[in-house]
Amino acid sequence: MNPKPAEKAYPDISDILARKAQGKREASKRTFAEKIAMVEALNEKLAPLKAAREARKRAGGKSLAGRF
Repeated sequence: MNPKPAEKAYPDISDILARKAQGKREASKRTFAEKIAMVEALNEKLAPLKAAREARKRAGGKSLAGRF
């Protein structure tokens, strides 16, 4: 007799999904100009990371993608 394999127990993510849906509803209420401002703010926040990545590429460094 083969015992039935135990089913995997996944964590409850309903609160995460609810917050994601709420965020989408809030974002849909913003004007186009507000959405563009949000993207520009994110680009400014990520600029140092992008610059570091480009510097690694120029130096011939490998990406982190294949290391894990």
